Amino acid sequence: MFHVGGYERNDANRFFSRFGKELGRFAVCWSAQASLGPVTFDEASHVASARIDYRDAKRATATDFVLLDYDDMVMVDGARPLPVRFGRWLLAFLDYVATGTLFRFFAANWRFAFYFLYPLLGIVGPVLLGWFAWRYGQTAPLPGAGPVSAILGVVLAVLLIRRLARRYFLFHLMDLWSFSREWLRGHRPAMDERIAVWARAIDERVRRSGYDEVALVGHSTGGAIILEVAARYAAMVAARGETPAFTLLTVGSTGPKITLHPAARGARERLRALVANPGIDWGDFQALVDIINFYRCDPLALAGIANPRREPFPVVVRVRFRSMLDAEFYRRIRTSFFRLHYQFISANTKRNRYDFFMMCCGPYPLHATIRGSLVPRKNRPGEKEKA
Repeated sequence: MFHVGGYERNDANRFFSRFGKELGRFAVCWSAQASLGPVTFDEASHVASARIDYRDAKRATATDFVLLDYDDMVMVDGARPLPVRFGRWLLAFLDYVATGTLFRFFAANWRFAFYFLYPLLGIVGPVLLGWFAWRYGQTAPLPGAGPVSAILGVVLAVLLIRRLARRYFLFHLMDLWSFSREWLRGHRPAMDERIAVWARAIDERVRRSGYDEVALVGHSTGGAIILEVAARYAAMVAARGETPAFTLLTVGSTGPKITLHPAARGARERLRALVANPGIDWGDFQALVDIINFYRCDPLALAGIANPRREPFPVVVRVRFRSMLDAEFYRRIRTSFFRLHYQFISANTKRNRYDFFMMCCGPYPLHATIRGSLVPRKNRPGEKEKA
């Protein structure tokens, strides 16, 4: 399992620490044993990996879970002076509006369009409230009402913006949109080089290890990035005269935020190349309650690419978080948009067709999760399976 996560400040140590806790919850849910081995790092390739051993009453499976890491780039973006971050976000916002991409968001999924608008609303809303505080405060029949109300208005706006930034990631999401715009326009050569390094690392590991199954997984912004990684890896395999064969899993993906932009011609061409490889399967998992994904959308069709296959590509699977979680657990997280979005890569508390950890390390082939037929893999006599 080669995993690219969302645009977040979450290094490999923190990722695997959380992963281990969620793995324990998964084991309880499925009455199984699951353990996470030590994490090893390849700093040159920005790759971290750990072995997952799974065992239930009948089956045993071993999985190498490999994190493809780019949090260092996210940290650099977040360390820039605030005026620079704001300016780059404003440029990205105007770009998405001027090219008509925002309106394509509304046509595809209006919830995601409002998610795009959140940074704008998060700035304009507090500023308007501050303006109203000044506008009506200065009419008070008190000495110095004008200057005092102006100061109070500024303080109110600043405090509200700081609250949104700390609790609801306002500035971080500004960075996300500036990153997205710069990357799709080819202004992030370091990201393109990182993707090339990852593709080589995947190729080397797969050729060396002889896995029974290979999966490339992307969550959130990682759903866009993993398509690029997959295209590069597939091209490397094909260049040797071999047939690319792996499964793509995109969960809670925001990939169309790239492919819907007119300037993302290269991304669409690489996506078209993936379709042409019959050995590549793809499952795209979406949830209605998560506003940070394109629910009820075919990412291939949104990109304007025809599917020449007889079967769906990707297979779009709709996920119901309510069916995966105990009522009390779901009640606690349902009003947190970001926690709901993270549920795609979190453990269930109830057994369900969609279970990220069962996909990662369970005894079922990936096509079973995609197509809903949970039939265990066949082990070789006396062997564990590797995935």
